[in-house]
Amino acid sequence: MKKVVIFGAAGHTGKYLTRKMRKTADVELSVFVRNPAKFGDMDMTGVNVITGDALNTENVRRAMDGQDVLLCSLEGDVLTMAKNIVAALEKTSVKRIIWITGMGIHHEIKGVHGIMLNQLAKKMPEYIQAADTIAASSAVTTLLRCPGIRDGENEIYALTKEGEKPSCWFVDRAAIAQCMADMIKDETLGVNESLGITNGRA
Repeated sequence: MKKVVIFGAAGHTGKYLTRKMRKTADVELSVFVRNPAKFGDMDMTGVNVITGDALNTENVRRAMDGQDVLLCSLEGDVLTMAKNIVAALEKTSVKRIIWITGMGIHHEIKGVHGIMLNQLAKKMPEYIQAADTIAASSAVTTLLRCPGIRDGENEIYALTKEGEKPSCWFVDRAAIAQCMADMIKDETLGVNESLGITNGRA
């Protein structure tokens, strides 16, 4: 049984992660949120809800305490959040972090799409710095670089290494959740890698 905690669990992508992990075998799930009311009428049976703020160092440490894997779907002041997470690693049991970020943060995409992504990345440098902060930490990490994220139930995904052109320019939130579930099951998948994720073909 792996103890998994989700940061940003009540956000758009976070809700997909929560639903998926709640149904994943051999996972004991906790979620860390500022406002549990955002879950609305979601079935949270068996989920440990931890209330707190990722901008608060003590809240972060408390949420990570006793956990094995941390899944992050965060927005806002993500650099401060990333620094708080890294600082808590020495005091908690978390060994694996899977961090959702944007495709193009390392200028790894070429061509017209690469130019567009580079321009977007320049407007949000803190997202790049946050991802790099997590990747440089003492934990086993995976950066999942996403292009256009959309609602959808297509769980089929394709992964690309940095420098490889993705097969498409979108990914359903269900595919991100499935990928994370697979990485929890197979501890060798995505170890210390930065991977692009898009929808794949059946």
